[in-house]
Amino acid sequence: MNRLGQLFTRLAVASTLVCSAGLQPARAQQTWSIATAYPADTVAGRGVAFFASALTGQTGGKVLGKPEFKAKAGATDLVSAVQDGRLQVADVFGGSLAQLDPIFELPTLPFQVHSLGDSQRLTCVVEPLYRRALLRAGLHMLFISPWPPTGLWSRGPVADPADMAGLRVRTYDDSSAQVLTGLGMRATALPVQDVRPLLRIGALDGVLSSGDGAVGRSFHGQLPNFTAIHYAFPVSFVVISQTRYEALPDELRAQLDKAAEDVQRRQWATLPARIRENYAAMRLAGVDVNTSIDDGFRTHLREAGDARMKEWLARVPAEYGAAVKAFLEEAPSAQSTCPISLLEAQQGARG
Repeated sequence: MNRLGQLFTRLAVASTLVCSAGLQPARAQQTWSIATAYPADTVAGRGVAFFASALTGQTGGKVLGKPEFKAKAGATDLVSAVQDGRLQVADVFGGSLAQLDPIFELPTLPFQVHSLGDSQRLTCVVEPLYRRALLRAGLHMLFISPWPPTGLWSRGPVADPADMAGLRVRTYDDSSAQVLTGLGMRATALPVQDVRPLLRIGALDGVLSSGDGAVGRSFHGQLPNFTAIHYAFPVSFVVISQTRYEALPDELRAQLDKAAEDVQRRQWATLPARIRENYAAMRLAGVDVNTSIDDGFRTHLREAGDARMKEWLARVPAEYGAAVKAFLEEAPSAQSTCPISLLEAQQGARG
């Protein structure tokens, strides 16, 4: 080869090396889709957005979080997509996971939790059981995202048991549908995406929902009454496949855990202000927000809740009953972060 040919060859090799070096970071960078069935302006949607940002920040841009709101896939499809690797991360409403394990019915059992403090204590106590149940399904729990307490939206006021009779009501899971049916309503579990069209044609008289953010605004025109019955303080679970999680390098896994921890803390800390904002927006839109429930009416509701809890306890493993007992016996705490749960302390370790 002449000297000119050798020069061209060297230039070509050098160019290849430079290009390869320039492409290496791009190949190392990943984009993770983080999906939720809820709009961006809901507690769940904000949690997804915060987590996408936290994930990108904690990993120094090695993993770019891409939030996806109002996913058309149902909860079952989102879980399946995470399990088989088609989706990296999903936010899934807790009650819809009851098909995996009855422990996920617990945060949606009616009239058992009476404050945000109680809701956080219950979450702390039961977290190890949530993690184990998800692990059995091939899922790793990143964090738990709380919802505002569930109320009853309706066309007319609901101030006593008689007002509930015959109301056609949407609920968010089969358990709540059964409870409201027992209270005299005609209740059906439906995805949140299906509610608005049914309201428009007059096929529903009410909706069991926290009415958070954009979801609540979609009810304003059709359902001018909101009764703060505090049916439950539900939660969502943000999950990744256990296989994907275990395959991550140690450093990246630690960064992922830190992002999840930060967002979970933020979700709980900002929830009281979020509830106040929701109620203010409802009143501004002309919704009659009833937060003063008659004692007799409340007793009627709690009796239905106690019956549902008794039924649940009769069909779940003994350790689930132990978790409820630990929650009921634990003194309320002023701590803002999750302490080690009583159940976990009794069993000796998280596993």
